[in-house]
Order: sequence, then structure tokens, then C-alpha cells
Amino acid sequence: MNQNIISTDQAANLIHQSNGTVFTVGFYKKGKKNGEGKNDFREMRARLGSTVRKGLAGGPPAYNPSEHGLIWAYLMAGDENREEARNRRSIPVSGIVELNIGGESYRVAGSPH
Repeated sequence: MNQNIISTDQAANLIHQSNGTVFTVGFYKKGKKNGEGKNDFREMRARLGSTVRKGLAGGPPAYNPSEHGLIWAYLMAGDENREEARNRRSIPVSGIVELNIGGESYRVAGSPH
């Protein structure tokens, strides 16, 4: 399959413009505060939309994800990391290496994967 080469910013823009379309993204995780999981490769099927915040504590979010280089996404059924109560995940923009969206396959320039 032919892959288009794009930048991380272009990948983030494609995700933000997905309009609820399901996409698959491969990225390297930032890891937890204690360093656990840092730089682990993760691939997930997800989508954006109003359900991304559904089920979280009421009120406004504690922070703006884009200010931290993150995109909030909702895991789709069939994703191995999906749990009933915790289906929302953050995608670190700087860690994105591949993206499949709208029938197109993309690879981030300079990514090791």
C-alpha cells in the first residue's frame, strides 16, 4: 500500500478534521509521570466527537489538551485496551508515526516506525 509522507502537525490536523470518522493511529506514548510506558509503541482505533468527554467528572476539563501536545480520542469497540469505564485516551502529537484515515494511509516524515 502506498503511504503519504506527512508531518506530525499535518497528522494532527487530519485527526482534528476527521469529523467523527474512525481512524487508526500509531504513536509512541509519553508514559506516566513515573516514566512507566514511556516510548512504548501503541496503535489504536479511535474517533473524535462529543463522546470523548462523556462519562468524565462534571465541569470543564482541567486543562486544554492542545496546550500539552495531546489529542483526546475515544477508543472504538475491538481495541484491545478498551475498558468499559475508561475508553478515552490521549494521543501525543509529537509521538504520531502513522495514521490511517478516510481510506488513506500516512506515515510521519522522519519517524522510526
